[in-house]
Amino acid sequence: MKSIIPKIGIQTGMNLLLILDTIYLYSYSYEKSFTEIGIAHAAGLWAIGLSIFFLSFLKEKNDIPSWNFAISSITSCVTANVIGCIMSGGICFLMLSVHKLFNLKIESQSYLYIVILCNVCLSMFLFLGLLPQKQEKHNTRPLQHSFLNGVIHYLFLPLTGGYLIVLYIYAFRILINWELPIGWVSWLVITLMTGCIVIEFGLYPNRIAQQKRFDNLIARWLPLVILPLLFLMTIGIVRRFNDYGITINRLYLITLNIWCYCVCIILIIIKARRVSWIPISFSIIFLLTSVLPVNYASITKHKIQNEISKIIQTQIPTEDLPFSQDKYTQWLKTFSPERAQQINEKFIYLYEWFGKESISQWIDEDVSLYMLRTEFKNQQETQAIVSYSGAIASNALIGIPVGYKKLQAVHQHQIINKEEQENMLSVKITQENDTVYINYQTLESLSQYKHGEMPPSELKCNSSQKTFILTSFSVDKTKKSMEISIDGYLFSK
Repeated sequence: MKSIIPKIGIQTGMNLLLILDTIYLYSYSYEKSFTEIGIAHAAGLWAIGLSIFFLSFLKEKNDIPSWNFAISSITSCVTANVIGCIMSGGICFLMLSVHKLFNLKIESQSYLYIVILCNVCLSMFLFLGLLPQKQEKHNTRPLQHSFLNGVIHYLFLPLTGGYLIVLYIYAFRILINWELPIGWVSWLVITLMTGCIVIEFGLYPNRIAQQKRFDNLIARWLPLVILPLLFLMTIGIVRRFNDYGITINRLYLITLNIWCYCVCIILIIIKARRVSWIPISFSIIFLLTSVLPVNYASITKHKIQNEISKIIQTQIPTEDLPFSQDKYTQWLKTFSPERAQQINEKFIYLYEWFGKESISQWIDEDVSLYMLRTEFKNQQETQAIVSYSGAIASNALIGIPVGYKKLQAVHQHQIINKEEQENMLSVKITQENDTVYINYQTLESLSQYKHGEMPPSELKCNSSQKTFILTSFSVDKTKKSMEISIDGYLFSK
């Protein structure tokens, strides 16, 4: 932008929005679900990232300036980061040499500061300095990239051809056998469509500059060859909706499928003369389905909640809610095992994606949903023997053990597939390569407390330099397996 007033206004406005968003996230309760906020921020970051490459070039006659700027920016970013790594490595080696030669004590944090200064600050300034400016940024001359052109022609096109052959053979097979496609087809078609878009972008500058007939044919008719295969993806998604119902992933997947149809049809109509609209349209659709108050996450949440509400309202009086563990299990047993498993999976999905608040009106906090996941698969073989659970209050104070200096928040889930479990349970802490030990007597005593009233409990670790403070746990023991989930803090000396 050439005018100084719009520059200052936009910079001020954008930074103000960023600060307001930071305050909102800071004040947001950690006990609430971050699903909607997380997806919305991902969509916003994606849109901002893409706008860097396309927003300045909307008035251009073709996409050559945008393409040149994107390649130049990516090259500059890689170059700046490589230089930053070389500088940080060189300076750190020099400091280590001073330490070795002159026996000067150098704090270990000094090496960290050097890495941050070179790999973050220096790389960032180098990147900004390498970016093309003003008229150089709007270079309309197609730049020749022989390496990229060779990769597209001799690697990507044969690979895409392989995907096309496999999918068409599979399509003919299911037509002959008159059967529905499996869900895996969707991932193959998405990969194929991604390859098509990469080929369209990779061929674009060379195709505009040289107008080779083969490149023009590929750019225009490759989408036409892919178009029938998108129908396989559509059938697979519809099948998943009918079998398992609505989820966030499936809503985004069907939207992606419709967008792919539009991309292929438009590329055929406009003869692939412009390609920048492809990521722009993707970004806009992602924003509209994620950032608005009514978005795919909220739609999924309310749809599943309404389904559960209709089932419960026809059978259970309001005063009998929320369910305790026994009442919930007995209620599910009034359905067939398949139907009970479907209902329980709906509760689990809401709990995993939207937190305890989404099911608190029906389910008590002490109810173990995961135990029933296996129970209704085979009630005779996997009937639960015992279940333990407990949690401290959200505002409970946790004392720091004497002699310990560091702590790390831990959430660990583990399934033990054994016929018999020992008296002492061992839970592996993967991020620290350590093990926490807890016996059944401790589990029984802690599970006697009501949810939110359990005291923080100190458990032994494999390492004598560490100890674990348990804040919540859930243990579901069956005849053939045990499912363990623990939360707490790992203290280290």
